[in-house]
Parts: sequence; structure tokens; C-alpha cells
Amino acid sequence: MKKDGKIFYGWWILLASIMIMNFLYAPIANLVSLFIKPVTEDLKMERADFMNYYTIMALASMVAAPLAGRLMKRIPIRIYLTTFTLFGAISYIGFSFSSTAWQFYLFAIPMGAALAGAAMIPVSVLITNWFVEKRGLALGIALAGTGLGGAILSPITSWLITDFGWRTAYLTIGIIIIVAIIPFTLFIVTLTPESKGLLPLGAKDIPTNENAHKPISGVSQKRTFLSLSFWCFCLAILVAGIVINGLIINMVPYLTDLGASPQHAALLLSLGSIMVIGGKLLIGKLYDSLGLFITITIICIGSFAALFFMMHGNLLIPGILFTIGMGIGGTAVTVTPAYLTGALFGEKDYGAKYGIVAIFTSLGAAITPIVSGAIYSINQSYDLLIYVLLGLTVAEIILFTVAIKTKPKADEELTVETTTITNEGGI
Repeated sequence: MKKDGKIFYGWWILLASIMIMNFLYAPIANLVSLFIKPVTEDLKMERADFMNYYTIMALASMVAAPLAGRLMKRIPIRIYLTTFTLFGAISYIGFSFSSTAWQFYLFAIPMGAALAGAAMIPVSVLITNWFVEKRGLALGIALAGTGLGGAILSPITSWLITDFGWRTAYLTIGIIIIVAIIPFTLFIVTLTPESKGLLPLGAKDIPTNENAHKPISGVSQKRTFLSLSFWCFCLAILVAGIVINGLIINMVPYLTDLGASPQHAALLLSLGSIMVIGGKLLIGKLYDSLGLFITITIICIGSFAALFFMMHGNLLIPGILFTIGMGIGGTAVTVTPAYLTGALFGEKDYGAKYGIVAIFTSLGAAITPIVSGAIYSINQSYDLLIYVLLGLTVAEIILFTVAIKTKPKADEELTVETTTITNEGGI
């Protein structure tokens, strides 16, 4: 962890990543349900009309994701990351002054850009660049910030809404984003260890100038996009997104329909945020120690268990088991996309490849309200939705398995094989 008496700079990068996930990603993803009732009742707005902003935000994130991967290479990282972080702050400040649906829709666009451009893409790229050893654990710690941020900000936001109103709560979140994150993006974040004369944690200790000319390993962008593995992986992320977002968005109304009190549902929501932290740390460690297939299987079992116990979530013990399953299963759309992009296709062109993967992450979030709403409207019950999500969980593990089993060989392996065949042919 230390070299020449100094703390490895990658740990500062990890801290910056935690702050981004804590105070930018977490409010966007985890605090939505706290605002639905107070905003719609105050503005006399239909809940469905208000929630359309979330779909617009997710679509904006989907568009921004592939652009973010390219822009990170062209714009100095501190300018780039500060700009996209400010997009997030501006969106929340804009929400605090909004009075009509179209105004929320307008500010949802920079919010989506911030979600992809300041959180999803750069955090994954930074951790991949700075960590070879303990990469899964580092990703788990960084992305656990979403659960930690939810646990910290949920009671604060609820108190602000109750005592000062939803506008003050939105404004406060915007200010928190600026105060908590901008110092890190302006003064701490560095894109690669080589730019500071360092090596990634766990990289072979070779001279830095020699390492600078060493080609990055992995599968080229072109070969990646032509592989069956990549598109099965993307579809797996899409399906996982529908499953997990379907759980999160419909959790409270489903539990209250079962007879649970609002307090019981709120308790499980808070407990779920805590389980998310543990789940991400656990899965990050398991990826490093158990490998891809076993860890993916554990994740999908977690999703399946969450759905099963959710059907009895009005009871205490099943409710707790539901949150444990959700904490593990939820890593399918947090730790898994970032880790598997590198594990399956290497570090070469990582930003561009992960940008496409992030499109499917955002698409899953965007279409979940539409899909779940349509299924619920069939018989005004969540039971059919739960069974559909259980079926999608089976499809999820099948797609992940195909992606892992058809993993393409790295460019370096193909070069070695070609050289060997050529040499053998000349004997």
C-alpha cells in the first residue's frame, strides 16, 4: 500500500470515486421515491407524469455513456470530470425551482449526462487504470458508495422534505454535490498512474519509461464488438437491469399491498441500502478469489432469493432475507458491468467498450417503469410482475454464462498463436 514511505496514489483515486458514488450517483438512483409524493401532491401532478423524468434521465445517460468514454481521452480529466459533476448539481438546483413537468424533464437531461459522464464511466475507468491487484475489491468499495450514500442521504433528505419542503431538499443536494465532489475532481483525480510516474497496484515493477511503451493488453474494440460474448454480456446487463430496477421501484407499493405498514417498508428500504454496501464489497472480493462463473451464479441466486422472499416481505424474517438477496443480486448492474468488461475483453479500449455496456445499463433503468407498469396494469397486481422477473433472472444467468464461455482471446494470444503456426510451417 506504500511505496518509498508514501501512500499509493491509487487509494486517493479510490476515495474520490467513493465520494462521486456517495454524493452524485446515490441521490440520482436511490432518493427518487422520497420525492414522488411531496412533489406530485404540491404541484397537483400525476405520479406517472412526474416519473417520466426518470425515463428521460436514463435515456440521456444512455446517449452520454459512449460519448463519455471518448471524451475522457480528449479532455483533461479534471476539466472533464468537474464539468459533468456540475451538470448533476445544476439538475438538482433546477429541480428546486421547477413547477411543471416539462421543467423536470428539461433538467433530467443534464442529470442523465452526469450519471454516465461523472459516475458510471469514469469511476470504472479510473479503478481499472489504477488497480491490477485487488481490482474487484476496489470496484466493490467504490461502488458501495451508492449504498452508503443512500443510507446517509435518505434520512437527511426525508428530514429536509418534512421540515423545509421538497424544494429545499433538492437545492441542498445540489449544493452537497458541489461541496463534496468538486475539490476531488479539481485537485485529486488523475486518469492514469503513468502520468504521475507510477504503475497500477499489482503491476510488474518495471521501469516506468519502459512501461509507457508497453501495449495495453486485451481484445481490440473492433473484435470485441464483433464477438458473441460481448452482445450476450450486454443483453445480460439489460435483463439484470430490468430485474433489479423492477425490485427497487416497486418494492414499497408491493409490500404495502401485502399489508406491510409504511414504516415496515421504509425500514426494509434503509436496510436494503446497508445490504447493498455489504453485497458490493463481498462480490468484489469473490470476483478476485472465486472467478467469474461462480460469482455470477451467486449474484443470480441472490436476485432469485430476493424475488422469492419479497412475496412474503410483509413478515419480518422474509423481509430481512429479501434485503440480503437484493444486496447481492443488485451487484449485477453495479460491480459486474465494470469488472466483467475488463475481465472478458481486457484493458485495451476499455472506456469505449464500457461506454457501450453502460448504454444497456441505462436502457434497463429506462424501460423498467414502462415494462413493470404495463404488467401491473393487466390485473392491477404485482404478482404477475414477480413471476416475470423470476423468469428474467433465469435468462440473465444463461446470457452471462454464454458471455463467459465464449470469451474472445486477447489480441496478444492470437499474435503468439499466429507466430507459432508460422514458425512450425517453416520447419
